[in-house]
Amino acid sequence: MRVKPWLKDLKPYPPGKTLEEIKKELGLKGPIYKLNSNENPLGPSPKVIEALQEALKELHLYPEASYFTLRKAIAEKWGFSPEEVILGNGSNEIIELLFKAFLERDDEVIVSLPSFLMYEKFAEIYGVKVKKIPLTKELKHDLRQIQESLTPHTRIIFLDHPHNPTGSFLLKEELEAFLKGLPPEVLLVLDEAYGDFIDREEVARGLALLKEGYPLLVLKTFSKAYGLAGLRLGFAIGQEPIIKELNKVRQPFNVNLLAVKAGLAVLEDRDYEKRSLTLVREGRAYLSFSLSELGFKVYPSQANFIMVDFGELCDRIYEKLLQRGIILRPLRAYGFPSALRITIGTEEANEQLIHAIKEIIGLRV
Repeated sequence: MRVKPWLKDLKPYPPGKTLEEIKKELGLKGPIYKLNSNENPLGPSPKVIEALQEALKELHLYPEASYFTLRKAIAEKWGFSPEEVILGNGSNEIIELLFKAFLERDDEVIVSLPSFLMYEKFAEIYGVKVKKIPLTKELKHDLRQIQESLTPHTRIIFLDHPHNPTGSFLLKEELEAFLKGLPPEVLLVLDEAYGDFIDREEVARGLALLKEGYPLLVLKTFSKAYGLAGLRLGFAIGQEPIIKELNKVRQPFNVNLLAVKAGLAVLEDRDYEKRSLTLVREGRAYLSFSLSELGFKVYPSQANFIMVDFGELCDRIYEKLLQRGIILRPLRAYGFPSALRITIGTEEANEQLIHAIKEIIGLRV
């Protein structure tokens, strides 16, 4: 079977390992603190569990074809119309819909270096040119350099915000000025997978800018703040003409019944949402302070993780933590060989992490 020539060297996206894979591989017996995949440490909402148990009786049925009920719930929560909302099998699928609907082989997309790998992967799959713009010295998206890199072939700019893996963020005034300078044929896609955890007023928020009339598409997910990573439910909000074009290339029933029911249930659970956000924001502050006190460089973050430079101790700390059942994410592949990314965990997990690091570096605890 002949393969498209530009796919010859394509490498699949490297997903993180499951808890069971990690236990088996490392032979771990005690408690495991999985702080490497930016998942919600609370587990799913009790209302989601209840809704899924009820929904099991309907598994022989297709979900609502238009997904109007969930789109309406999303629209009402964030202050838009259902026609401005599209659902995806994770926000990943919506990224692919953008390539299907708007991009041809002569076109180019711009991404930051590093950034979420799937922007680049889809570009490779569809044979679209990718222009990678390194982050600034402050590890932020380099908006000036991106602006200067635009060509007549540029069609989409992908910005993950807050940025993964650094947790960095843009100020509202920075992003507003950037949007004002974009030509009308270029679409800014702001991927706010971690946007729910922003707690600083001056930080840019895509949906607020969209309400002010700026032309952009905002990607959101139920995987992080809403604890539904295993059900793969994402959505995008944007101007109606863009959503209409994306729907033309969306497969029917692209989101499964259980994901829809879970999404509706968790949107009703305001207590769960509040606990999720509070847990992350307080845990982020605790870990940032504690690790800074130990002499490590902690980069400012508005996500549900922090990036920490452990210097020459990085590999030792990573391996010793692994032996204790505490799993972090090495960032060598992202260009940060002495840094680890730490997902904010439960209060217990965060405290265990700090206690373990103190032991590893020889501090009395």
